[in-house]
Amino acid sequence: MSTVKRIKVKNRLAAVVRTPGGKTVAEAVHAAETGLESIKDECLDALDATLADMSRLAAGMKTAPSRADIDQLYGYSNDLIGVAGVFSLNAVGDAAYSLCELLDGLIETATWNWPAVEVHLNGLKLLRMLGENIGEAERDQVLAGLRAVTKRIGPVEAEA
Repeated sequence: MSTVKRIKVKNRLAAVVRTPGGKTVAEAVHAAETGLESIKDECLDALDATLADMSRLAAGMKTAPSRADIDQLYGYSNDLIGVAGVFSLNAVGDAAYSLCELLDGLIETATWNWPAVEVHLNGLKLLRMLGENIGEAERDQVLAGLRAVTKRIGPVEAEA
């Protein structure tokens, strides 16, 4: 009969956490928030540049865009979700997420629906432009409209 031999492995992370000194959780959170605040303007400029890049790319996507162009538009939209989430631009993030869902459906079915994509791009620009100056009801109405477009229209062939 064999015997079970137990080997205790030291958890280095647990040891580091128990070591006296260092930062408290509150101090670490404060430092992170301060760090984010220091790059906020640069990141929001990058977000605006991404929206401009999306508009330029989309200008040539009205009919039968290439898969590479759709993938690039999806990538831009995905980037917006990340930046919006970090800086509490929830409406922009939600609109970008809705565009990603729409593009997923279009990719999956190998169809194209320019009006549905265009309304999402316009919604993103509107929500970013108005920022905190949009009322909660109006913001929710824009987002509900984008979700409805994604759900109802979904992928259909664009007219040439």
